[in-house]
Amino acid sequence: MGGFYGQYQTTLDDKGRFALPAKLRSVTGTNKKPLLSGNLILTKGLEGCLSLYPESEWSEIRNRLSSLNFTKRDFRYFGRRFYSSAAVVSPDRSGRILVPAHLLKEASLQKDLLVIGVNRWLEIWNPELYRYYVDQYAGSYEEVAERLFTADGFEGDQ
Repeated sequence: MGGFYGQYQTTLDDKGRFALPAKLRSVTGTNKKPLLSGNLILTKGLEGCLSLYPESEWSEIRNRLSSLNFTKRDFRYFGRRFYSSAAVVSPDRSGRILVPAHLLKEASLQKDLLVIGVNRWLEIWNPELYRYYVDQYAGSYEEVAERLFTADGFEGDQ
């Protein structure tokens, strides 16, 4: 089963690095190569986290964004924030990633980190901000699931 799943506690060292959890480093793509090897893209995520993309996923996002209308103000704003925050990072031999200072600040990252798998990418959170985010949606997991799966036409599959 491919994809990134689960939650992992880790810490930043004094140099601003964190270790990718070993379980996530072993996830492979369709070519059987580890998805978290080589160059990765780390950028501003949504709701206050950072997003870490394997090259294959980053390429798909770039292609999708490139197809949007650049004359739209929302597109320009999002593109500027998304791309200007991005940094190419590579895990060292110990699986550590160096987080650029501007991204540490962007996501309010300090010593303790939470790394979560979101299927095609990873998110890096300040654990307190993640708890706050999840608490805001308490009790709505089922409601959101119903809206998402109904919107995709799954309702008629009964």
